[in-house]
Amino acid sequence: MTSWTFEGLFLPEGRAGATGIDDRGRWAPAPPDGGERIPGRFLLPGLVDAHCHLTVGSGADGRPRPLTFGEARANLRTAREAGITVVRDLGSPGSMALRLLDEADGVNLIACGRFLAPQDQYFPGLHAPVPADALIEAARAEIAAGARWVKLIGDFPLVGRGPMRPSDAVPAYSAGDVRRLVDAVHGAGARVAAHTTTGFAGDLVRAGVDSIEHGDGMSEADVLALAERGGAWTPTLCASVRETPEEDPDRRRRRLERRERVSHLLGLARTRGLRILAGTDVVGSIAGEVALLVELGLTPEEALSAASTAASDFLGAPGLRPGRPANLVTYDDDPRDDPAILARPAAVFASGRRVTIAQQR
Repeated sequence: MTSWTFEGLFLPEGRAGATGIDDRGRWAPAPPDGGERIPGRFLLPGLVDAHCHLTVGSGADGRPRPLTFGEARANLRTAREAGITVVRDLGSPGSMALRLLDEADGVNLIACGRFLAPQDQYFPGLHAPVPADALIEAARAEIAAGARWVKLIGDFPLVGRGPMRPSDAVPAYSAGDVRRLVDAVHGAGARVAAHTTTGFAGDLVRAGVDSIEHGDGMSEADVLALAERGGAWTPTLCASVRETPEEDPDRRRRRLERRERVSHLLGLARTRGLRILAGTDVVGSIAGEVALLVELGLTPEEALSAASTAASDFLGAPGLRPGRPANLVTYDDDPRDDPAILARPAAVFASGRRVTIAQQR
């Protein structure tokens, strides 16, 4: 293999230095002699998408739809080319994401498997209902099949009862059911990510879930409790507060109210040490998520960390460490000045190997 050298600024912190990748693809604390220069002047450890659905797309009606295995595999390849070297897939129809584990090709894929939700409390085409008395058995089956996390739908609007607005969601399972699930999952060596958009988030936090997904219904007390426990929050801002062309005045009002609330909670989270993670869900991008995190109050360095170092640390991914296979992405310009630069990598290395990206073809 070719050895590589880099000289420039190390992000998120902006430290100047020189380093490289040895001829076995391992990150080296000093530039190897005779190494080829890595393009770009700004370097980030490999990006992390902490909340995505590789096997789900948007249908013609805007509702999520299941993808084919080939489409899911293409999504994983696209993520790698974008410099995303850690992916936490938070739910897939028929546990398809677990089949992608053998297709990761240098990406650290953390897959949950199926969505855990009861009848009429999730998108019908994306899940097979799980009643409360089968919740633990279903979770253990996903873990046995390779899941390192399980995805719990904590609350969701009742399907077929009118508009499916996040604020109309109701608890999917009782707090006691969730607590028993968490204990069983932890006992099996895995963790629980919980979808929630209402005040039921507080019960989920008290039940011991490890990460809150979406979470715009959390209270200040919920944020503090999750931070104290060492949990994490993935707000998925592209899916919840980004302006959409089709929104009517009522949707705009509700979106702006949600945006103001989430901005306040993010400010509290960053001051109290709650780990904030960047996740694209089905409709977003890492560049868009980082831009919104900055708009809502994080510093550019904190937002980049949410999409790289802080996220990889929370998820137990190796990150960029001497002697380990190199996962990194470089840029010609500084993404702290404009997060849109994250969509234009100069070079990507996944597990020590140079990735061919679209702009280089």
